[in-house]
Amino acid sequence: MPYEIRPMLASDIEIVVRLDREILGQSIGESTFSDELENNPFTTYFVMNDTDSQEIIGHIGVWVDSPLAQILNFYLVPKLRRQGLGEILLQYAFTYLKSRYVNTLTLEVRPTNLAAITLYKKYGFRKVAVRKNYYQDGQDADLMLSDL
Repeated sequence: MPYEIRPMLASDIEIVVRLDREILGQSIGESTFSDELENNPFTTYFVMNDTDSQEIIGHIGVWVDSPLAQILNFYLVPKLRRQGLGEILLQYAFTYLKSRYVNTLTLEVRPTNLAAITLYKKYGFRKVAVRKNYYQDGQDADLMLSDL
């Protein structure tokens, strides 16, 4: 499938919020995304889209405070997982972060999300802490860290 990765635009917000809610079970919402895109110099959001249909198929957001950064959200639509696209999107983010002189990257992940944890470990992430009751449903989050 032909794809492109590009910065998220204001016109993408409604779709990304819908995907956030469907895939992650929560979203920061349209007004917060709008404010982040316009006013927050620390956050950058990217979308991956199918170049034929222009449908958004993935999303990753990062908070950069060099030399530190955090992955905020990262996903692919479920029907396209396990095809290497997630790795491509993650590698794209790594390249962006390295260009911003980031050397330490963190993220939170549900301990039940074994596919994501396996991917993160492949790219050097290690579990460093647990954040109790992190998610809205009360589930904990594993805090993972990687040295880029």
